[in-house]
Amino acid sequence: MLGKLLKYEFKATARTFLPIYGLILVLAIINKLFWNQSIDNFEIPRMISMSVYIMLIVAAFVVTLIVTIQRFNKNLLGDEGYLSFTLPVKAHYHIDSKMIVTLIWSALSIVVSAVSVFIMVVNPEVLTQFSRMCAGIGEAYRQYGLSAHLIAIEVIILTILSFLSSIVEIYAAIVVGNLAGRHKLLAGVGAYLGFGIFEQIITSLLFNGFNRQIEEYFQSFHYSNNLFPAEPAEVALLVIILYTAAFGFAFYFFTNWMLTRKLNLE
Repeated sequence: MLGKLLKYEFKATARTFLPIYGLILVLAIINKLFWNQSIDNFEIPRMISMSVYIMLIVAAFVVTLIVTIQRFNKNLLGDEGYLSFTLPVKAHYHIDSKMIVTLIWSALSIVVSAVSVFIMVVNPEVLTQFSRMCAGIGEAYRQYGLSAHLIAIEVIILTILSFLSSIVEIYAAIVVGNLAGRHKLLAGVGAYLGFGIFEQIITSLLFNGFNRQIEEYFQSFHYSNNLFPAEPAEVALLVIILYTAAFGFAFYFFTNWMLTRKLNLE
């Protein structure tokens, strides 16, 4: 059933994102052609084309946030909620489908933006610099060995978890705001700010409580061969991953509980 929900979400959101991605790539090609011209009369078209391109890049990420809020609020807590919750699907499947689709579109926004920038700046010199950078990364991997792969995996996991945690935090704020009757938007914003303050308090308490132990741990390692020791980075990333996952799961289960027990479609 999750597959069907994902398919429905992609169909509902693709009509928004795909045209933006297409325009970004087209503008990147146009900008490349304009900036390769040395004719003075191209100055105004260059500026207009670049301005539109930048606005589209910003729009891709802003629209992602808007669609995240709109799809969850309209599809589950608005008029469509009556239909959505009559389906033989548990509430967490609705959360999962929207969360996964938002993650994929966000990743595609980053990829499309990166590709468009590459299209505009690519030339023999840039390719040479890129090749050198890849060689440097390869050398670092060789020197650190297995630790480099572990750190790379931890960074990827942390990036995905951080994004998913941010999404379900927004969802949690929306379901809290939904209980406020006429002032749902204001209550939702207040709930989101409250969640953020709560996270900051917990982070400060934990950091202050273990500050000395953290400093002693990192000071116990020494540089060798001009390389920063890998183990502290591995441990630090693991701790941050667990910390991020704890908040993410808390917001996830809270949202699921609210949709299951405290749903208000009035």
